[in-house]
Amino acid sequence: MHEVHEGYVLQIPDTDFVVCDVETTGLHPERNRLTEIALVRVRGNTVVDRFESLINPRQFIPHEVQRLTGISNEMVYSAPDPASVLPDVRRFIANAVFVGHNVRFDRSFLDTALKRQAMGALDVPNLCTARLARRLAPKGGGKSLGALARQYGIRIRNRHRAAGDADATASLFLHFLQLLEEEFDIHETADLLSFQYRQIYRITGAPRYYTRLQEHLAALPHEPGVYFFHGKKGQVLYIGKARDLKKRVASYFYHNIGHTEKIRRLVRAVHGITWKTTQTELSALLTESRSVKQHQPPYNTQLKRYRKYPFLRIDMADDWPTIGWCYDLGDDGAEYFGPFRSRFAVEDALDSINKLFLLRECTTAIHPSADNVPCLYYEIKRCDAPCAMLTDRDEYRAEVEDVIGFLQGGRDAVLERFRGRMRQRAEEMDFEGAAVLRDRLAAIERIIRQQRLMVYSVRRQNLIIITFARRTNVEIHLIREGMLAAQFLVDQTLLPDSKLRPVLDDVYFSRQERAMFTRGTEDIDEMRIIASWCLTRRDDSRIVEVAESDDADDLISCVRSVMREMVDDMHDGNAAADDGIA
Repeated sequence: MHEVHEGYVLQIPDTDFVVCDVETTGLHPERNRLTEIALVRVRGNTVVDRFESLINPRQFIPHEVQRLTGISNEMVYSAPDPASVLPDVRRFIANAVFVGHNVRFDRSFLDTALKRQAMGALDVPNLCTARLARRLAPKGGGKSLGALARQYGIRIRNRHRAAGDADATASLFLHFLQLLEEEFDIHETADLLSFQYRQIYRITGAPRYYTRLQEHLAALPHEPGVYFFHGKKGQVLYIGKARDLKKRVASYFYHNIGHTEKIRRLVRAVHGITWKTTQTELSALLTESRSVKQHQPPYNTQLKRYRKYPFLRIDMADDWPTIGWCYDLGDDGAEYFGPFRSRFAVEDALDSINKLFLLRECTTAIHPSADNVPCLYYEIKRCDAPCAMLTDRDEYRAEVEDVIGFLQGGRDAVLERFRGRMRQRAEEMDFEGAAVLRDRLAAIERIIRQQRLMVYSVRRQNLIIITFARRTNVEIHLIREGMLAAQFLVDQTLLPDSKLRPVLDDVYFSRQERAMFTRGTEDIDEMRIIASWCLTRRDDSRIVEVAESDDADDLISCVRSVMREMVDDMHDGNAAADDGIA
């Protein structure tokens, strides 16, 4: 059994990983010493920080090691010694998951060096990319860092130097994270840590009791869609979506990964497979969600785990709304903004909003009274103290609307309101109040220049999503108030107005009300899927935002322009591939 730390039940994007690579004077952590260390921090599925340093080992570096690494005795002579470097290393790693290629080598050298300095070994879990490679990389290829880098097109600068190898390992790790999420539905850190120890088995064909499925497996197409596993009596046991139906379904029966016991029970129970092809992966996601709710297969509740993205949430049902963040959209009338890639990103956004605007941060019920004493947030100018009646409800609601307008992208209108209020305070000789508004205005302008907080209300999101489909087609999804209102397939070079205009008129310009939060769980799940797609699949789609001021002619012109760009991009990509440069 391999220990999985209880503290690592977070989702993968909400976890810090530190990729480590060390260079040493030899292979034995007790007899040999560190000469170089590099650390790469991965957070939210992106590299966010780096650390590297040479280390004086106070030990001769053998000639063969010098030839391999390029690190000479002269280079480390004036380098800092371990006592100077290791405290910074320990602070950098903190409570992150420790990642390495053949991680036991790097971890053993680092732990031994820490113990020599009486600092104690690290108390964090290991994650080995070599172990992941033996379970994820195609059979037949080498599993060394160099072989995997060549296989996945990862360029290693300064091979056998700590920084170059750590960067390459981080790139390999990020590739594996994407594969684990898309193909194995692994979204939580505890499952990732366990996956590296899954038993590997090799088979030349499906086990004997799968022979009844051979006809189905052979007929599966290499297309996106939704697959249905059926039991002995024809009942639906499990529903899943796939970018490639043939590869995904075959992985249950032929893949060389040791499945979990739940998956083994599922595949033993499968007596039939059916499927529906879709034009795009987005359509597959939406079809899967509806099908699961229709059939309620028993194994979906046991196996399927969706990646949860965090959202900012403004509690509009409260007389004095507060802003916070959450993972789940609710049927509660609140405004939701996002999604964000990780809890780190949403917490950073929330901190910025709380510094820029004066919404209350205390969560207790408010009973305004002139006798109430303003809390600490008022003293540090983070709240206008509605509890002490230092602001009225209309003023507070105006602040809430400023937050909503800011998050939705209406920055100019928000800035102009701030300027107007600042001028009014100055005219009233309230120079201190005008100075506070001036400082807040400068902070908001700085945030805008940095292009942060570029998110929109899920509830008010009106979009046209155009996605490449099979052959020469594109699929168009019309989103109103965060939900799918219409979808259709067109040839990417032909889009007659007669087909598009009536649909646009019906979806965006009719007076028919579509109050999303009265529709139930299925529609809220659909909103989550669409919002997550817009965050994570922008490279696969083009997204047109529908403004209140648009009309059908504007949208038709915009859609045509976007489709022409898509055709040009496709032709450019094909030409580059033909020239051997893609």
